Parts: sequence; C-alpha cells; structure tokens
Amino acid sequence: MEMLGVLEKKIESLVELLRELKNENSCLENENFSLREKVTQLETSLLNESEKNREENSSVKKIVDNLIAGIDSLIELESR
Repeated sequence: MEMLGVLEKKIESLVELLRELKNENSCLENENFSLREKVTQLETSLLNESEKNREENSSVKKIVDNLIAGIDSLIELESR
C-alpha cells in the first residue's frame, strides 16, 4: 500500500512537471515568434537602409565626378 502512495506522488509530480514544461514551451514559442518577427523587420530595415546608402553613394560619386571635371576644365583654361 505504501508503494502505491509513493508511486501516486511520483506520478502527480511528473504530471505537474509536464504542465510546467508545457507552459514554458508555450512561452518560448511565443517569444520565438516575436523574435522572428523582429528579425524580419530588422532585415527589411537593413536592406532598405543599404539601398538608400547605395543611392546616396551614387549621387555623391556623380557630384564628385562633376566637380573634378569642372576643376580639370578650369586648370585647362588657366594653362592656355
């Protein structure tokens, strides 16, 4: 009889542990989902920022090229 009581307590402990683990798993799944959404948002933001930087770099390069061409023209005019 005593062994049945011990077995019953162990089973109750295991059932409680199973409930706790299910709750923890549920919380971790929710956290994982949330973190995946954040990663997706950050990736999108990073890609957009990268494209913006490429466009700005292209604009700056054109401006610098035009400045150099203008300086070259002035130097050529002065040397005549």
